[in-house]
Amino acid sequence: MTVSRWTVPIRPVIAWLTIAIAALLVADGWAFLTTGAHGYYLFAPGTAPTITTSTACKGSSPGGDLLLPDGKPCARLDVPASKSHPIGGRLYMVDVLVGPATPLDYLLGKIGLLDTFNQGSQLLPSSEVLGSTPRSQLGCQDTQQMQGSTSSAAVVAVRRLGYVVKQNDLGAQLYQVEPGTPAAAAGLRCSDVVTSIAGAAVHTSDDLVAALRAHKPGDSVVVTANRQNSSGATRAVTVQARLAGTPAIGGRPADPTHAFLGVVAQTDSTYTFPFDVNIDVGDIGGPSAGLALTLGIIDTLSDGRLTGGLRVAATGTISLDGTVGDVGGVAQKTVAVRKAGAQVFLVPPQEIGPARREAGSMKVFAVSSLAQALSDLEALGGHIPPPPSGQNGSG
Repeated sequence: MTVSRWTVPIRPVIAWLTIAIAALLVADGWAFLTTGAHGYYLFAPGTAPTITTSTACKGSSPGGDLLLPDGKPCARLDVPASKSHPIGGRLYMVDVLVGPATPLDYLLGKIGLLDTFNQGSQLLPSSEVLGSTPRSQLGCQDTQQMQGSTSSAAVVAVRRLGYVVKQNDLGAQLYQVEPGTPAAAAGLRCSDVVTSIAGAAVHTSDDLVAALRAHKPGDSVVVTANRQNSSGATRAVTVQARLAGTPAIGGRPADPTHAFLGVVAQTDSTYTFPFDVNIDVGDIGGPSAGLALTLGIIDTLSDGRLTGGLRVAATGTISLDGTVGDVGGVAQKTVAVRKAGAQVFLVPPQEIGPARREAGSMKVFAVSSLAQALSDLEALGGHIPPPPSGQNGSG
């Protein structure tokens, strides 16, 4: 499940005092609640940053939240002034606040009062949030997902407008290293970009899989990767990994005949644009802003009339082929954009139910592709730039 922000929302003080005292009156009650809360995460409505080209959208500290002068959250797009148009109406991306549940969260959830004290909030078992991802790697994964989201949004938007964007694949970037596996034992880390295995060049995640299939369990292979330090400098690292047999994963039986390293990877790519396109979302992470950012870039690079003057919010991942993918926390995101004043909310089809339940009078549309999102906006009065010659508008 994807998340957009890693933080714990502030709780009502009165609720804390009243219910905490009551719980403490029960023998071992607080210890019981603490143990129970450990197995859960809290999803709560986050913010709905306005997508803008205004230089007034800036952060008070490097890497922090971006805010407009009125204190409202924002995300900034930077394109050449000669190609930039003010965004008409309003476009919002949206995040969800996610963090380990507190004992109070757990208690409120169990007695059915969580939504009363924290509207739109939801408790989810840690297993549903983490999956197989180690808790320590969530921050790394979240950052990588947003970086991939902003890159894809820029590529899809610029290509949709008829420009050529060249892709250069750099290697297989690790966004998960399973504890206790050959990769972990060798010292590989989340965010390393693998460039070769046993001398075989690795440019994509598929190359990584192919290189491993050329070996068998028990083989010792040299893995070369690029690693970035905290200051942003990159250096090459070389480690020795002894491959194991594939263990049982996700219901699939173990296979001792196939080599296993113990990583999950995605292709790390850079893109050459015909002009500069930069996106700054501050400290928000996760991939769910892809669709919203794509729409924002198309809007500012065309004529700024994409929304038809409406206040439109969107959530969903964006793939390079224009496909919109599902995200997490849509019920909480719906509450956030409704409170921000959105009139329209575009969501992946998988999340249409939770979104409509929380939407109130806000219109909600299920979109599975950029083309569908543009079609819906056109039906609402938006001005959609025609697809380039030879394209059918599929994104």
